[in-house]
Amino acid sequence: MRPFIKQQPIVTALLLASISYAGAASAQLEEIVISAQKKTESLQSAPLSVAAFSESMLESQGISSLSDLSLQTPSLQSYDFPTSSSNLSIYVRGFGNGDSQTLTIDNPVGLYIDGIYLARTSGATIKLLDLERIEILRGPQGTLFGRNSSSGAVSFISRKPSDEFGAKVEAGAGNFGSWNAGFTIDAPISSELRTQFSYLNDKTDGWVKNRGPKINPVKQSSENYYMSDQEAYRFALNWDILDNLDLEYSYDLADADGTPPYYQLNRNSRQKKTTNLLTGGSSYRYVLPKSNTESSGHRLALNWVISDQLELKSITGYRKMDERSVQNWADTLFYAIDLDWSTKSTSQEFQLLGNAFDNRLDFIAGYFYFKEKGKKREEQFSSFNGLEVYALDPLAKPAASQSALLGGTSLGATLFDTELTSQAVYAQASYTPDILDSRLTLTAGLRYTEDERDALRALDPNKPHIIFQPGTNSLDFDRTDYTLVLDFAITDEINSYARYATGYRAGGSGERTLSFDLTFDNEESSAFELGLKSELFDRRLRLNTALFFTDYDDLIVTYDSSKAGFSSFIENVNAGKAKVDGLELDIIGLIGEASTITFNYTYLDSEVTKVIVPNNSFLLAGPPASDIDLRGQDLSDTFFFAQAPKHAYSLAIDHSWTLTNGMSLDAHLNYSWRDSVYSSPRGLPVDELGLLNARISLSNIKLADSTLRVSAWGKNLTNESELIYDLQGLGFQFNRPPSYGIDLRLDI
Repeated sequence: MRPFIKQQPIVTALLLASISYAGAASAQLEEIVISAQKKTESLQSAPLSVAAFSESMLESQGISSLSDLSLQTPSLQSYDFPTSSSNLSIYVRGFGNGDSQTLTIDNPVGLYIDGIYLARTSGATIKLLDLERIEILRGPQGTLFGRNSSSGAVSFISRKPSDEFGAKVEAGAGNFGSWNAGFTIDAPISSELRTQFSYLNDKTDGWVKNRGPKINPVKQSSENYYMSDQEAYRFALNWDILDNLDLEYSYDLADADGTPPYYQLNRNSRQKKTTNLLTGGSSYRYVLPKSNTESSGHRLALNWVISDQLELKSITGYRKMDERSVQNWADTLFYAIDLDWSTKSTSQEFQLLGNAFDNRLDFIAGYFYFKEKGKKREEQFSSFNGLEVYALDPLAKPAASQSALLGGTSLGATLFDTELTSQAVYAQASYTPDILDSRLTLTAGLRYTEDERDALRALDPNKPHIIFQPGTNSLDFDRTDYTLVLDFAITDEINSYARYATGYRAGGSGERTLSFDLTFDNEESSAFELGLKSELFDRRLRLNTALFFTDYDDLIVTYDSSKAGFSSFIENVNAGKAKVDGLELDIIGLIGEASTITFNYTYLDSEVTKVIVPNNSFLLAGPPASDIDLRGQDLSDTFFFAQAPKHAYSLAIDHSWTLTNGMSLDAHLNYSWRDSVYSSPRGLPVDELGLLNARISLSNIKLADSTLRVSAWGKNLTNESELIYDLQGLGFQFNRPPSYGIDLRLDI
C-alpha cells in the first residue's frame, strides 16, 4: 500500500488528462438533483457541502447500503460495531458515536429514509431497496434537520413507483457461500394510482470459521463470525388524489440474522478461523448463536400545492426495531454479552414551502415532532468462574460431568427503559436582491427545539446484575440553532458561498455509570464553511471544494477506571472542547465520450483542546477508584478524535465500450485510502488502509423484449490485511479478505 503523498502525481496526471480532453466531444456530466435543503435543486446550486450519489452511480459502484458508502466518501468513516455486524458506528468529518447500542446516548450523524428520522443505526448494514439517490450532508445541519445532526446527516431517497409497468429481477453469487436474489415490480393500477413491490434475500456464510474440537457435550449453536442472512421487503404507493394533492405511502420490513465481527488475539495478521489462548492458541469452537435484527417502518406523506407560490407537506412516520445481539470475546476480553433491545418511534413533520417577489424570495417553515420508546436487557458473562482460573468459553454451559473450566459465569442482567420526546419549529428563507445582476443570495434560518428524556435502570429479578444498581434520571432541554449563508454566483458555471451553521447532540446519560442519576447536557457544534462549486469546459469537469472550521463545546467525554472493582463503570460527562478544521475536494471529469474519472479527498486537522475532570467525578477522585485525585485537571492530552484520518481519498475510473446490437461493456475501478486512525477517544491507533475494488458489466443484452446485464465484481483485490479496530488493546478486528462474485439483472 502506498501513502497518499506518493499517489498525488498519479491523481494529478489523470485529472489533467480529463481537462485536456475536455473539448474533444459533446458528452456532458450527469446533473445531480438533491433535496438537502428540503427542496429540489441542483447539487451545484446548493450552498453547502454535499456528497451525492445518483441512481446510475449507485449501480455502477455497487452501493446498496450505508456500509458501502465510506469507501467512496472520504469524509464518511464507519466500522462494524464490536457487538453486531448489523450495527454501524458512523463518523462525518471526524465526529460520531462509538457506542451505537446505547439507548441514552445519541448519534451526532442524523440518518433519514425518505425524510423519516432513524434514531438508531441498528440495521444500517441491511441493504436498502430501490434507492434513487443518497445524500451525505457534511457539517452541522441544526436548522433544517435539528437534533443529533451536529456533524452531518445521511439521507436515503427511494425511487418512486413508475407510471409504466415494469420489473427487474436480480441474482448473484460469490465466495464465502454468498448469494442474493430479488425483484422489483412497478404495477400502476391507473394513471392516478401507482404501486411498487420489492423483495431481496442476501446471504453469506461468514469468513472467520468457528471450528475446532467439540469439547462440551452440551448442545449450543456455534455459527461462523460475519455470517449474514438478510430478507427485505418494500411496498410503495403513490396516489394523485386531485390535480394539486397527492399521497405517498410506503412500508418496509427487513429481517437479518447474523453474527458479530471476530476479535482475535493476534494483532499482526488476519485469522480465518477461531483460536483459544487457554488451549495454547489452537483451533477452538466457541458458543455463538445467531443474532437477529428486525426493522420495519411506515411512511405517509401528503403534498398539497396550494398555489403556484405555496405548497404544504405532511410527513408521518412510524418505525420499529427489535434486535438480539450476542458477542463472545472469549479469546481476548474473556467476556461475553447477550443483548436484547427494541425501539418504537413516531414522527410528524409539517412543511410550508413557498416563494414570493417574482421568485426572489423562497422560504420553508415547519414543525417537527418525534417520540421514541426503548427497552433493553443486557446480560454479561465472564470467563472467570471464581476458582482462580478462567473458563475456556464464557457462554458455554458445562455439563455436570465436565470440568468447570468449560463454562463461565453470568454476571447478571441489567434492564433499561427509556422515553424521549422532541418538538421543534423552524424557518429558513433565501433572498436574491436586485443587485449585482442577481448573482447574490442571502439565506438565514432558525430552529427552536425542546427535548424531554426519561430513563430507568433496573435489575433483572431473575438474574440481578452483581455490579450495577438501579436508578432513574429525567432531563429537559431547549435549544436554538441557526444558519447564515452568503451565496454568490461568480459566473453561470462557478458558485461560491460562505456558511455559518450550528447544531447539537442531545444530552443524556451513560448506561454503565456508578450512579444512574449522573447525566450530561447538550453537546454543541458550530462551523464556518467557505465553498466553491464549478462546472467547467461545457459541463465536462465538475470541481467542488469546501474549507471548514468546526468547534465543539460541552464535549461529551467518557472516563473509566482500571482499578479492581471499578473497571466495569464509566462516567459520561460534558467536560471538553474540541475543533476540527479541514478541506473537502470532489472532482469528476469526462475523458472523451465514454470515460469518467472521479477523485474525492478530505483533509482533517482534529484536536481535543480541553478536557477538565468535573468536581463530581468519582472514578477519578482518588482512592479507591483511582490512584490520585484528578478533579479539576486538564486531561486533553489523553483524548483523541476517533475515526478521523488526517488524509483520506478515493479515486475511481469508469469506461464504457460500445458493442454491437446496442450492447456495452462498462468497467468501474475504485481505489480508496485512509490515513491511520484512533479506534476510540482514548487512543488505540490502527494503521492506514487502502482497498482496490472493481466491477465490469456486459449491459443491454437483448432477450426478446427484455434486457440482461451480467456483472463481475471484486473487492480488496490486492488482499490487504490490516488491523481496523483495536478493542481496549486486547482484541483486534481486521478488514475483510478479498471477495468476488457475479451478478445478473434482467429488466422486463
